[in-house]
Amino acid sequence: MTTQIHFLLIMDLDDYTFNPHRPEGISFTDSEASIVVEIISRGKEDDYHFGHRNLELRAKCSCDATQTQIEFVESLIVDKIIKPEKTPIKLPYLIRDEEVVTSEGHVKPGYSPTADFLPKDLEELCISAGVNLEKHALRFIELLRWIEKAGGTVKIRDNRDQRFGLYWKTTQDQYYGVPWPKQGPFNLTGHGFGGLTWSDEDQKIFAEVWKNKDYQEPLGHQLLREARGISEHNHRSALLICYSALEVGIKQHISKCVPDAGWLAMHAPTPPLFKILRDYLPIIHNGKVDFERWVEIKPELNLVTRFVEDRNRLAHRGDDITGSLDDYLRVTGDLLFTFDVLEGHSWAKNCVSQQFGKLLGWSPNKNTFSVTVELIQ
Repeated sequence: MTTQIHFLLIMDLDDYTFNPHRPEGISFTDSEASIVVEIISRGKEDDYHFGHRNLELRAKCSCDATQTQIEFVESLIVDKIIKPEKTPIKLPYLIRDEEVVTSEGHVKPGYSPTADFLPKDLEELCISAGVNLEKHALRFIELLRWIEKAGGTVKIRDNRDQRFGLYWKTTQDQYYGVPWPKQGPFNLTGHGFGGLTWSDEDQKIFAEVWKNKDYQEPLGHQLLREARGISEHNHRSALLICYSALEVGIKQHISKCVPDAGWLAMHAPTPPLFKILRDYLPIIHNGKVDFERWVEIKPELNLVTRFVEDRNRLAHRGDDITGSLDDYLRVTGDLLFTFDVLEGHSWAKNCVSQQFGKLLGWSPNKNTFSVTVELIQ
């Protein structure tokens, strides 16, 4: 006799395409939480020219349940009957004088009961499962795009009710929809583009990052993602957000590497970024192998100086910038991933630009292939 209800959360990724080298999709298991997260393609097998479309982000788990809860779910799934003695809704239930659920609990064909028909404890179980699955699914995307330097917006989906897109089963072969809340569905809002990979090495790296529950995509990377997302349409806002990304990234890096200086880094006025990068980082990273050639990036630090001048020119006087926004976005990304490396994330060496990595003597330590994620107009 089953003692669990199995849940499946599905989020549409219809705005994305998936690289044809991974037509089978990708899968990751969090053994501790007993949750499986997947990206699968519902496209055709021969849909290779532009990559696989019609993607789904999925998360699965199994929850212990009482026999009463299981019987209610099975009755609803198999017999299309809502147990009258268990539902908080008075039966029969009518919509515009039409009986859609009889006094015996029979559901009229074509009518989908809403979540308020569920017993309170069962509704709470569904909400808990949905929230937990969503948290893991979104963290999966956030960490993966950070590790793989993938694009896309900071906010992956609208913050609406988590129960939409939630499915369940007990002993059945397939999943069935959990009753929706009355306020309606939510949709994933993954606009933007990016490149993801999922080799054996990727999975190993991801598993190491995933198991540390404190790891989240750093705020600096999120801000940089936002700046890139609007760079084509609003250069000025993109530059200001990009500057904030670099400033936040530097402050958080100092806080992580020198905890005793964390308060000053986060609350005191920021000293010139150029001086921090040129003079202070060599102090806190003295002797580190990955920092040995820091002096070689002087041309990149000069670019940061021009970036600061353009930011001040724009923010304080409203003047046009004289440098290249693309250069500022690139060097900010290079520095943020360099901070990741110096904080112990060696995989981030693969995410700096070729010119920046060459200056530091870094070279990619894995073979990668692209998984193109792009907005479909």
